[in-house]
Amino acid sequence: MSLETHIPRSDRQERWVGRALIVGAAVCLIGTGGLLWWRQGADVFSNVVSAALAWCF
Repeated sequence: MSLETHIPRSDRQERWVGRALIVGAAVCLIGTGGLLWWRQGADVFSNVVSAALAWCF
């Protein structure tokens, strides 16, 4: 008798797609941050990030 739980294939696919979307979003955010840093420099980038965070809260 097996104690392992059986996960249907569709559930595994949904989990994989969800994880792929989260990783893709994180990569896009990191890439955007790197692009801003490269184009605008550290000082301007820090001001932009600070202003964005202040606007959110």
